[in-house]
Amino acid sequence: MTQLMMTTSGTRGVIGDTMTPQVTTKIAQAFGSYIGKGPVVVGGDTRVSYAMLKGAVIAGLISVGTDVIDIGQCLTPTVQQMIRKFNAKGGIVITASHNPIQWNGIKLMNNTGSFMVQSEFEVFLKLYETENLPIKPWPDLGVVTHYPNAVRDHVELVLNAIDISPIKNANLNVLVDPNNGAGALANQLLLDKLGVKYTILNGTPDGRFSHDPEPLVKNLTQTLDVAKSGQFDIGFIQDADADRLVILDETGHFIGEDYSLAFCIDRILQDEKGSDQIIVVNLSTSQVVKDVAERHGASLIQTKIGETNVTEGIKAHQAVAGGEGNGGVIYPKVGWGRDSLVGIALALRHLAVTKQKVSEIVATYPKYVMLREKFNVDSRDEINQFLDKVKAHYAALPQDHQDGVKISFPDGWIHVRPSNTEPIVRIFVEAPSDSEANKRLKTVQLL
Repeated sequence: MTQLMMTTSGTRGVIGDTMTPQVTTKIAQAFGSYIGKGPVVVGGDTRVSYAMLKGAVIAGLISVGTDVIDIGQCLTPTVQQMIRKFNAKGGIVITASHNPIQWNGIKLMNNTGSFMVQSEFEVFLKLYETENLPIKPWPDLGVVTHYPNAVRDHVELVLNAIDISPIKNANLNVLVDPNNGAGALANQLLLDKLGVKYTILNGTPDGRFSHDPEPLVKNLTQTLDVAKSGQFDIGFIQDADADRLVILDETGHFIGEDYSLAFCIDRILQDEKGSDQIIVVNLSTSQVVKDVAERHGASLIQTKIGETNVTEGIKAHQAVAGGEGNGGVIYPKVGWGRDSLVGIALALRHLAVTKQKVSEIVATYPKYVMLREKFNVDSRDEINQFLDKVKAHYAALPQDHQDGVKISFPDGWIHVRPSNTEPIVRIFVEAPSDSEANKRLKTVQLL
């Protein structure tokens, strides 16, 4: 049996193993007991198990007296936007994000349209661990209403927040691969409004993914082959719930998740002229985002890993934008979550305004190599002992202890942190070359 993973980023498990209708109903009952009358917005991506889990979610919510606004299959950020539209008390998204097809899960959101913060999640978790939450009698059951236009509303919100007029006149040809996921529900609506020529691969929103849902270069053979034809100005790949976006250049080269974020942040900072602009990302995001921010006179603030931490940082510092190095762009003008539709519109605007190719723009950014490794541990004491060794070895360099230990070099960094979900320690290393990155990684591994 696989482990049921429960964090502020969501609960995920394998269908028929740890993720069952019974578990899902209990999650929804606990969330409804925490929220109260509601309403709660419910939606989910296109996974094959969506209908099964949605039925369980709605049953759990209405059983404890919580009203439901059912918006159907949609992107994760669509739920976030509809929470704000309807002034709802929270939201539930049925998705396992980038996990393989056999997985599904539940993401919980608060009344701001953000993921629950840790203090909120802990209250929910206590309710989840409570035996036999009280079921309401029939007059007090929650009521379900249906709203069919959520994805269209989401697209319009993006279009109203970003000036798309240059895109319509740029004669751009675009390749998009939603991989049969939630992006397939919105891309045609968005791209038609943007006035670009486009080709959509794997565009049937049936959840039968054509490749592994995580948008990593190793999973994108088909898309890269099509993009290498040279007929497209840019390519986009979305993950299953369409909150993450990665970019291909005009030659079909995968520019990387962090560089995709930097590409969009570059555009935002050129558009949002002003002093003291702030960008917020997590500690494991590439230094290229910091370099781009500083180019525009903006400052960078880093948070613990986890989208909710980035979002809270954006709110606290009134940042103009932020995101995570996995290709997740957060633009407060649209919403408090990663949004691939925002990324698509910003990237196309960047091409249209600069009149440059993707490769030409990316060539102006510093080049970094990032390595990721991990190792198993037996106890929390073992983790702490290792972190202490890292702190001591790099005592002369700037350190951040928000989430494990991050060591900053003038041209890169090392980040060592315990996993939130597994008994492992993760090591992230970034440097300007393969040799230097490997050297830094080996030094840490030998401590």
